[in-house]
Amino acid sequence: MRRFDVLILGFVIAVLVAALGVISWQSIRGAESLLLPALDEKADVDGRTLAGQVAQALSYEIALDDLRGVEPVFETMLARNDEFGFVALVGPDGRATALSVAPSLAGAGDTVAALSREMRTVETPVVVDGQTEASVVIGIPNVVAQTLIQSIWLDMAVLLLVSFLVALQLLSFAFTLPSASVLSGLARRIASIRSGDFRPHPPVAGSGPLAVEVANIDQETERLRATQARLATEAEREGATAVAGELDEIGRRYRLGAERTDPPGTLLAVKAPVFLFFLAEELTRPFLPTYIESFAEPIAGLSIEMVISLPIVIFMAIVAIAQPTLNNVTERIGRSRSMGVGALLALIGFVGTAYVGNMIELIIWRSVTALALAIVFVAAQGFIVDRTGAANRGRGLGLFVSAIMVAMVCGPPIGGVVADRIGTTAAFLVAAAMCLASAICAIAALPEDPPGLKGRGNPMRLRQALVVLKKPALVALLVGCALPAKMILIGFCFYYLPLVLSAEGFDSATIGHVLMLYGLAMVVLIPLVSRLSDRGGGRVPFVVAGAIVSALAVGQIYLWPAPWGAAIAVLQIGVAQGLSITPQSALVGELGARYAPDLSQGGLYGIFRLIERTGNALGPAVFAFIWGLYGVDMAIWVTSAIVAVGGVALAVTVMVGGGSAPAMTPAKSPN
Repeated sequence: MRRFDVLILGFVIAVLVAALGVISWQSIRGAESLLLPALDEKADVDGRTLAGQVAQALSYEIALDDLRGVEPVFETMLARNDEFGFVALVGPDGRATALSVAPSLAGAGDTVAALSREMRTVETPVVVDGQTEASVVIGIPNVVAQTLIQSIWLDMAVLLLVSFLVALQLLSFAFTLPSASVLSGLARRIASIRSGDFRPHPPVAGSGPLAVEVANIDQETERLRATQARLATEAEREGATAVAGELDEIGRRYRLGAERTDPPGTLLAVKAPVFLFFLAEELTRPFLPTYIESFAEPIAGLSIEMVISLPIVIFMAIVAIAQPTLNNVTERIGRSRSMGVGALLALIGFVGTAYVGNMIELIIWRSVTALALAIVFVAAQGFIVDRTGAANRGRGLGLFVSAIMVAMVCGPPIGGVVADRIGTTAAFLVAAAMCLASAICAIAALPEDPPGLKGRGNPMRLRQALVVLKKPALVALLVGCALPAKMILIGFCFYYLPLVLSAEGFDSATIGHVLMLYGLAMVVLIPLVSRLSDRGGGRVPFVVAGAIVSALAVGQIYLWPAPWGAAIAVLQIGVAQGLSITPQSALVGELGARYAPDLSQGGLYGIFRLIERTGNALGPAVFAFIWGLYGVDMAIWVTSAIVAVGGVALAVTVMVGGGSAPAMTPAKSPN
């Protein structure tokens, strides 16, 4: 993106974020002014309920001190209301005849006076025949209001971050529309000429005066380049060495003979449909496992944990199996058209998932969505590969990967909030709406494939996979590192954690905040680590370090209370995979060239992606299988051990094989 684009984009986003900031501030101030009265009102309502029950008992001429079973009733009230710290029945003399304290405040005091020092209290009289015989006192810890305010601040901060990232994606897409692309193209040409860069720009589609001006600049630039080349050729033919040298120097200075290697501007158009499509799937992360759990019924020979994992396992298996076969299909249909078809197919899948009545229906509709995801992924990747070469493919694929990473940050918190506020059915329908928006963007903005444009990747063959599996270093990298990395991500982060956090009483919004930390770490670390591993040339240490850090992450849930342990674990796994994922991708090519030089790069990376996606399917299956047989702790530590052993195996294998692989290819973005 050029300076003009950055300035316009930055200005628009700054205005948007400033407006959202003001709205958020006003919302929080309003919430603060309403929160305490709302808590008092809730305590008053519950206090009147309890006071009425006590008054009914006293009306039977039972003395206040002789009432029995009061404290169990108070304890039930406390269990239903986390905001309350204690409930007491106080006589006219100020003495508490019954007192129940929330378990979290055990030891804070054994009298109403002591407990009230750090709490707001709401007192409700117990009236019998017009006389006040006692009062029910409910205490609300001051920390409750502070915690709720902090939660609101956190929600607003997440909202601002998500709004910023969504705006960035959609505004980038806006620059690909004809009117904006013409203006942006004109600005880029003017900036290039001012800097003395006369390399030709990709053509800009459009009409009107600005498009005419762009065409005029392109024609004059081409005329200047042709004139310099003609004069240099004539000078060489005439033997005018000095003149030829000066003309060559002019050509080098003003880059008259060079070509641009920047990805075509049309590639930006793929970001919005990819972002919106993957946002739809990421919306379901916080609540999908618990949604599946609601339909789970015992199946002979399978644990309930295994039954819950089945839709996720089948979904991931379909994606893994379908992707290698879809490249030629999407090429024949057309990449742009395939993306639109895939998004519409996913729309059907999400709507069907929203209204399922049993596990079989759920698996069917999730399978439809899985096929759609495979189609869109392959079509979008093929759209970029078809339009780039070796010099700019990495940057082109970076656009694709960045859209997916941003969706991983934005989707879980949005989906969690929607599921909490209006239900999981509505959340699936929102995901379907995102797919519709993705299809519209793909159909309206993506250019058709030019005639004769063919994909440059070779299809993967079984024989190539067998060649790879005979090479210990490649097996250690692919089976030892790439596969376990996906196993722990899907099995531990996206299958187990939502289930356990939901069981512990946390809502989908909280689970969404936890899961978004993985994508956030990836977005921050991947560009930095890519540059560091390219500069240093040592990929193996990054991959091994990522495996060890990822394996240790599961221990966080034992060290910290929920949900903080889960949040730290997800963040640590995000950091670990941010360290390893791009060096790992580059290392595939380096080790392949070293140990299997006859294997094509297309076939090699096809095997790599297939093994990765096999890990996606195996993760929840293996975790659930061990969980059902030996308990959840065993499942957690076995998954961790698989990741750690794989990292150590890679380090040992590469060292035994003669040291670290040489840096021969730049780190590639994951795709």
